[in-house]
Amino acid sequence: MRKYVLDTSILLHYVRHSDLARQVEDKLSLLAKDAVPIIASVTVGEMQGFVQRQQWGASKVKRLKKLVEKMIVVDIAAVDDELMNAYATIWNYSKNTLPGNKLGHSIGIGQNDVWIAALARTAKAELVTTDGDFSHLNGKWITVHTF
Repeated sequence: MRKYVLDTSILLHYVRHSDLARQVEDKLSLLAKDAVPIIASVTVGEMQGFVQRQQWGASKVKRLKKLVEKMIVVDIAAVDDELMNAYATIWNYSKNTLPGNKLGHSIGIGQNDVWIAALARTAKAELVTTDGDFSHLNGKWITVHTF
């Protein structure tokens, strides 16, 4: 099975049925039977914030809920030591403070993005995004597909 962690930006494009979502689907087939689409619970929270800010109507909210139902939603609770360690490693690497493994400079990456990257690493999944904030992790800690 092919496993993919979807960043919030990709989920948003899928809800909108955008051209970019069609490009992603053509290339990666995230919704195919042999694919396992995964999102972090922080992604659900980010989407809820977007829904609230943009005052989405009932039909778009329903599309979002149906899409999320097709995915595995992983809670980022502190009960998963592997996920917590992956978060710490990616955060410290991004901030150029990981002992013995310096990036060379600090990267401005948000904490929710670090959770999403840590989930991809722990799940041994590829990350799919439109966000360049993950590029420093590609090939080092995770595989990143940026659209």
